[in-house]
Amino acid sequence: MNRKRQEPSRFFRLLFEKFCKEELFEELQGDLQEEFKMNSAKHGLSKARQLYRKEVLQMIRPSVLKSKKRSRNSFQPTIMFKNYSVVALRNILRNKLFSSINIVGLSISMAVGLIAITFVSEIYSYDDFHQKRDNIYRVVSDITRPARGTSNYATTPLIANERLTTDFPNVATLVPVDRGMRGNLIYNQESYAVKGISTSSAFFEIFTFPMIQGNAETALNNPYTAVITESTALKIFGKVDALGQFIEHSRYGKITITGVVKDPPHNSHLQFDIIGSIETLRAQKSRLLTRWSQSTASYLYVYIPESQSKENFLANLSELSAQENEKVNNFEIELQLEALNDIFPGDGRYNQFGTVMPQKNVNSIIILALIVLLSACFNYTNLSMARSLKRAKEVGVRKVIGASRTQLLAQFILEAIFISTFALLISVFLFRLIRPEFLALNFYIERTTTLLLSPKIYLFFFLFALLIGGVSGFLPALVMSKLKPVSVIKGVASIKASKGLDVRKVLTTIQFTLSMGFFVLVTLVYKQYKYALNFDLGFTTENVLNVDIKGEDIEVLRNTFSKIPEVVDLSSSAMIPSTGSYQSFTAKYDNPQDSVSINMIDISPGYIENMGHQLLAGSSFDALNIDHIILNDLAVKRFGINSPQEAIGETISFGRKTWTVIGVVATFHDRSIDKPLAPFAFTSGINNHYYLNLKLQSADMIGTMQRLSETWDDVSGNSDFEARFYSDYIEMTYSDISASVKTYGLLAIIAISISVLGLLGMAVYTTESKVKELAIRKVLGADLSSLLALLSKNFMVIFIISGIIAIPTAYMMFNRVIVPDMVYTIDVGFWELAGGALLIILIAFLTISSQTLKAAKTNPAHSLRND
Repeated sequence: MNRKRQEPSRFFRLLFEKFCKEELFEELQGDLQEEFKMNSAKHGLSKARQLYRKEVLQMIRPSVLKSKKRSRNSFQPTIMFKNYSVVALRNILRNKLFSSINIVGLSISMAVGLIAITFVSEIYSYDDFHQKRDNIYRVVSDITRPARGTSNYATTPLIANERLTTDFPNVATLVPVDRGMRGNLIYNQESYAVKGISTSSAFFEIFTFPMIQGNAETALNNPYTAVITESTALKIFGKVDALGQFIEHSRYGKITITGVVKDPPHNSHLQFDIIGSIETLRAQKSRLLTRWSQSTASYLYVYIPESQSKENFLANLSELSAQENEKVNNFEIELQLEALNDIFPGDGRYNQFGTVMPQKNVNSIIILALIVLLSACFNYTNLSMARSLKRAKEVGVRKVIGASRTQLLAQFILEAIFISTFALLISVFLFRLIRPEFLALNFYIERTTTLLLSPKIYLFFFLFALLIGGVSGFLPALVMSKLKPVSVIKGVASIKASKGLDVRKVLTTIQFTLSMGFFVLVTLVYKQYKYALNFDLGFTTENVLNVDIKGEDIEVLRNTFSKIPEVVDLSSSAMIPSTGSYQSFTAKYDNPQDSVSINMIDISPGYIENMGHQLLAGSSFDALNIDHIILNDLAVKRFGINSPQEAIGETISFGRKTWTVIGVVATFHDRSIDKPLAPFAFTSGINNHYYLNLKLQSADMIGTMQRLSETWDDVSGNSDFEARFYSDYIEMTYSDISASVKTYGLLAIIAISISVLGLLGMAVYTTESKVKELAIRKVLGADLSSLLALLSKNFMVIFIISGIIAIPTAYMMFNRVIVPDMVYTIDVGFWELAGGALLIILIAFLTISSQTLKAAKTNPAHSLRND
């Protein structure tokens, strides 16, 4: 044991033996060993070993290193890679048709993959620029109402901030945010529409929004002060230097500019042009700060340091909720915490700050992209294995001359990576072509993503191409590397590849299941979309143009637009019915214990006539009157009133407010068709109106729109004219279904194309493997139909199995994913389900027939000349 301890490091002894020339080893080894003993005696064992390691490393020089022997089986990565690359390129060029099919199929599917990579990368980058993001939370509300259950909201009453600050001991930094700064800024008699928030100076303490001018710690300490963004300063003042400037706000009056901040980046869920002081609300004694029920546009953010307990803060929220809920009736609010990193993508809370991408949309895009990519990989596998018989002799010869299975695997996988790399170049081009279409796919994508490329994304693209090449090339490489040299050299026809054939059948079945499923699904979704667009809402929407007022003087706009001859009628409203937006309240009639949830929209006189609502009893509004109300007949029935006529003159109460019923209209669909008919009421004069409803009659609608825009410019100044026809709003309401039509339609085209290419590979393989059998049958008198039956019988089984799986799966997906909560849906018949599957089978059959015709026209003598 002691002798071994006195020896130098075993690792360095072996290293020296490994690299030292044989003719020098014995002499140099002896010198090193002798020197080690001397050093050990003189300096000690530790120092001797250190000097020994140093001497060994110094020996690594050309005069001592072994000469590199180039043997047949030696591993030489550079030469091997060059050889494999040359062989791969030759095979790609030699098989132009199959290489082209592979590259085109992969490039199309990879373009979808590139979209998914860029999309997911951008979505998950939201709010990642905040330095304290891991400790920032948003206080959210779960509101429970007896008539409607529990709903989840992103907003929180501002009284929570006031109470937590004064009544609860905590060390968290609270940041209240209210969206009430939205409106118009007036400077030098010019008006500028802005979106803004009110908050405290702590906003800049926890969020990373760099200040260009001003003191972030004090900029919002005083009422009637504000910080504006750099772009807003340039737009209004023509320069960034705006400190001390005064502007007029349409809601808060004269405001002093106390700071300029950089524009929020695109990947921020908080977007603003101006940041006002929350002290302004306190100065005005706003009810937003004191009412537990006021939470439609207010938010509360909190920074909890790592040294503090999140559970303690949650306990404070629970206690606060319990105390405030005791003071109110008809609802309860439970406050919770949501991490900043969980806000985007979101979980579907109401009243989000701006547009938040739902998590389910992100998951859907990822899953669909993976499906398309797997289908493309299956396609490459099928085509490569179909050509494997042609390369069998090459494999046999390589094995005979000493190629290992690992080397063959590397060869074929490298070839697949070459093809996927070529496909990547095309897919980047396709990515740029389909990017605008993807951005316009739906409301969420259009507002939250840009799909801009960066060096990081290009790196992801390259790694993605390597991954696709490796995945798609692995199975063919594995099968071909298993081939035995003796069998393959005897002849192609003698190879038995039944196991591989089973794999190809499975892959082809999966491909056609996806193709049929997508085609059936897109058929159902398209029919549902057309059904929704043409649904009878119960009132007139044709040629009605809804103009966004944007805070302008509504009476001035009304008088100006009414002078245009093409405007035959005009009204205004707080919202646009049947587009998903609605406001509801709980009303009571004669039984104080019986309350009814009623949807409500505030309108102007003339609205009911303009929109063609059927008046069943009473009259419509002849002037703005906050004491009058018009019900629909469903609300009348819900209140237990026998007829519309009997409802006239009755009073409806909401809290302390009472309305007198002056009219009853026929029930109509005030919400989208995924909701049932509901009790409804029109009011007049209690809410601000945000839309003008223009009934147009024109033979030149483009010219009319131009005149309306010019008229708007004359009245509004700096606000852009924004107007949409009612039909456009209806289309926007069902944009999710429209996006599904586009998405599943594109995927159906891609899946069908890839499946047919895969089937072509299978047909080629089957024809090649049975070429001599077909020749013999043809010599014996077989006709074209019998040859077609021989080649297609196995495929027909695949098609039938695919249809059995695809049709019910597509139908189930339609019901559970596309229209799970929709009340009004299409009637699904035989042709909606089977039509798409039969069409794909027809396309597949024609593909098989093309190869059968080619084989039938081949002279049998050519096929049998080697036998």
